[in-house]
Amino acid sequence: MEVRFILKILQRGWWLILISALLALNFSLIYSYYFASPQYESVARFIVSPNLQSTDNQDIVDSLDTLDRRSIIATYAEVLNSNQIKQEALLLLGDDPSAFEDYTMSATLIPDANVIRYSVRGPNPEVAALLANGIGQYAIDYVRRLYVVYNIDFLDRATPDEEAIRPRPLQDAILALMVGTVIGVGLAIFRDQVSATITRFGQRNTIDYESQAYTRTYFDRHMRQEVVKQPDVIITLGIIHLNGIQDIYDSLPQVYINKIMRKVTETLRYQLRGNDIVGRWSKLQFAVLLLGTDGISAASRFEHIQEILDQPISLEEGGEFDINLDVRIGFADRQGGEAINVLINQAESALNISMESNTKTNMYKVRPFG
Repeated sequence: MEVRFILKILQRGWWLILISALLALNFSLIYSYYFASPQYESVARFIVSPNLQSTDNQDIVDSLDTLDRRSIIATYAEVLNSNQIKQEALLLLGDDPSAFEDYTMSATLIPDANVIRYSVRGPNPEVAALLANGIGQYAIDYVRRLYVVYNIDFLDRATPDEEAIRPRPLQDAILALMVGTVIGVGLAIFRDQVSATITRFGQRNTIDYESQAYTRTYFDRHMRQEVVKQPDVIITLGIIHLNGIQDIYDSLPQVYINKIMRKVTETLRYQLRGNDIVGRWSKLQFAVLLLGTDGISAASRFEHIQEILDQPISLEEGGEFDINLDVRIGFADRQGGEAINVLINQAESALNISMESNTKTNMYKVRPFG
């Protein structure tokens, strides 16, 4: 269920995902081809080994044992990473060190080998190779003055690389497309959640939670808007009172109240036409607005509604707890251009007669009920 729910969200927000992915792709391509400065990498490799000319056999064995503990080779790597070594090497190359601010140098150890990898990255491949070899040679000379037991030398000298390591338009575009798609999915889910929140917030003033019918405020506004649009419109207003639960309403569990009220709303909607509306008039009352229907025509419909709603409602499976609503209905029609407030008073007067008489459904008359 959760997967299908998410798929529906993505289906509704497919355009957000598409736009996000295309924007990310275009941004990546534009940046790669028009703004990004190419970066090249030149790599020199150095090997560390015992100095056979200055050690005897026992010293060679001890030197190899020390190399296995990686302390010597790690020290040499730190020499290559030293800012002082870099600055002095650049001065020997005959240039101002600040001219190489766009270049980055780093030395790393090759796992399970007495080899150091020295990398220089920058915008010019020839300069990067020159720096890697120049700084590497200066570090070799520096180490040889300090350590005579171990020797460090070039394993591979750096050479200019013709292919830039950055940007790589194809790989960057694929990555941007994936990131854009993920962002689009997030935006689609976020949009759906915000939309649902706004809808629920709007329904608080439109839909009654217990019954899922319209609130009285919305019902009343809708009724008045119909009269404003069509001043001579014929309408019938019916008010339905649930007399059977009047004395027990406050003691009923909320789940039972919801079930009763929603059952009434469902029944009323089923019995009405598409342009008729149902609202929660008060705690125990519903209102029905019949558009284009006079009172005489509405009478049989209200009597039918009263018969259906008077059938017991089962609140538990198996019919262990049934309740009778004992519905009373009063209604009035508007044919002579009466004000809505007058129509409401007439419907409520008819309901009062239904509450006091054996006739459960009554229509308001000019000289009513006499």
